[in-house]
Amino acid sequence: MKTRFRQFVLSLSLVLIGGLCSTAALAQGGLLKLDRPESYTVSESDTLWNIASQFLQDPERWPEVWQPDPYLDNSDFIYPGDTLKLSYVDGSPRILVQRGDRTVEELGPVMREEALSSSIPAIPLESIENSFTRNRIVSEELLESAAYIVDNVADNLAIATGDEVYARGNWPTGTTSFEVYRPLREHLDDEDDDIVLGVELEYMGFASITDIESPDVRRLLINNSYKEIRVGDRLLVREESTIGATIFPTEPVENLDGSIVAFLGNETMASQLDTIVIDLGLSDNLAVGDVLAISKVGSEMVDEIERERMSFRERMRAIFRGDRLALPGNETGTVLVYRTFEDMSYAVILNSLEPIELTDRVVNP
Repeated sequence: MKTRFRQFVLSLSLVLIGGLCSTAALAQGGLLKLDRPESYTVSESDTLWNIASQFLQDPERWPEVWQPDPYLDNSDFIYPGDTLKLSYVDGSPRILVQRGDRTVEELGPVMREEALSSSIPAIPLESIENSFTRNRIVSEELLESAAYIVDNVADNLAIATGDEVYARGNWPTGTTSFEVYRPLREHLDDEDDDIVLGVELEYMGFASITDIESPDVRRLLINNSYKEIRVGDRLLVREESTIGATIFPTEPVENLDGSIVAFLGNETMASQLDTIVIDLGLSDNLAVGDVLAISKVGSEMVDEIERERMSFRERMRAIFRGDRLALPGNETGTVLVYRTFEDMSYAVILNSLEPIELTDRVVNP
């Protein structure tokens, strides 16, 4: 009861003094006592008047320096055990309250370091997915074993969306949806033309089985046709997309050095947001989301200054050997891998400083 009475007296005194000084702002010249304490701990025997007398020459001017703490409950009241500290806010003296184990800390501008969520910024899929191709690169064996369209159920010559067709082949159990492809071109190994890295197939549409005609013949409905479908086009099981709504670019786990072997069309050059075909794939530990740098093939030249330093015989030997100085290439762009196959991949050009050519290399960034 005694403690509650002291709290009531302190709070009532604060209200009364505030009322006395609310009608006009008083000047702060000569406000603080010369022998004032820097801090004061409130006891149960205190009144607001004697607390104000500790700091101020005129205790009635207490509302000019009192600074309530908005983060404390009942911040307009002072309780026994509170510590009052003198500080300055915008150059004016203020009495601040410290309650419990809270401390008063003066803050100023500082440098702060924060870790990035990823070493390379994430890329929204919607910003680049229009540059992706639905073509596929498969092995010769997979192409030969794929089912194929043998006839159109109707009499019309062209096969398009809504038409039904007959197809023949070996049909995987439990699968009813297939993508329609047409062989586009073969990609051969640079060092051995007898080695086929993969067969690129052009996407034509997708179809679903509607009826079983015989053990190896199925009737299918063309659900969607991207281009005119023909007899002989191949059917492959539909692939599930491995790309989420956001792509987080990564650095390849291996040191890679590959080549650009083709563009999507018949172009001889490519630029930003074009798709390229590279001769690196799953067998090279390349993954979807990996970023590679495009590097121009370095040039070769004769070092005439070095030749002048040679003797006649040395110079003749260098000429017959065809000795030349190899200069390194320079990076001209960056690509993002978005579809990987066994020995090849599709990648989209994120940026390029100059037109990209088929002779360019792709290497670790």
